Amino acid sequence: MRDLRTLQIPKVKDGIKFEHLCRDIWKNDSDNYDLVAFNGRPGQSQDGVDIFGREIDTKKWFGIQCKTRKESNKLEEKEIRKEVDNALRFNPSLEKYIFITTLDRDGGLQEIMRSINSDATVNFSFEILFWDDIEELLKKEENFNIYIQYYQSYFADNTTIGHSIGKLLNLDLGAGDSTDSHYELMVGKIPTYKDSKSYDADYYRGTYFIVNFHEKRMETFKLPCFESDLEMAFSNEYDRFRITKWLMSIENFDDFLFDVENSFKSFITIEESKECKKYIDALHEGKVTRKK
Repeated sequence: MRDLRTLQIPKVKDGIKFEHLCRDIWKNDSDNYDLVAFNGRPGQSQDGVDIFGREIDTKKWFGIQCKTRKESNKLEEKEIRKEVDNALRFNPSLEKYIFITTLDRDGGLQEIMRSINSDATVNFSFEILFWDDIEELLKKEENFNIYIQYYQSYFADNTTIGHSIGKLLNLDLGAGDSTDSHYELMVGKIPTYKDSKSYDADYYRGTYFIVNFHEKRMETFKLPCFESDLEMAFSNEYDRFRITKWLMSIENFDDFLFDVENSFKSFITIEESKECKKYIDALHEGKVTRKK
């Protein structure tokens, strides 16, 4: 899970983009809302509603009005009440009307919201959401795709700029159906960047790496990976065999590195375990040479 709680998300200044952002956030919540769409097109009468949708459970309709504002250009009660009056004409009748602004949360506007909700002539619940609320919605794990869509320029693409990327993970190894060894690892990639010159540090571009935190050892390898490629990272030959087998079981290594899953278990059969230990004993006795 990604933790965006401490991240400050820049406000959207363009009105059209802000409407699209709000539409996409509500449309993305498909467990609670359906039929989320823009109301008409620019130039048409919208009855105070930029976006409409329906609550799945109640089948009740809701409307959203979006307003981009600078802090120096505050919303006035007159403007808010005008939009509320317009929304009362929306067909079908709304159960909820949401006024969303890029302004910071404001006690005065919240007081206006409470006053409108106390007005007997207003037959829907009224809510004002501020940029603080939009930030909170964007920081939810389920809206991470929306955050990436609108703020992709804030992401450093490490594979493009040539920086290595690494994934911290827990790996439990076992034979049969029980585990017997645990490792805390980092597995990563050193991407190719522009024209690799294949000397000095550039020699390692296009390779993967694995760090064994238990022994404070690491090694680089290319795919396909062989047991002999990991000699510097793992002193235990039996585990080295099993870790190599696990690495080669990963279907798409790049997808694996970017996936959020970080706890893994890998098993070999009892027969494979016996064969591996038999080979290691023969290797130590000089009866066989190391496999490549």
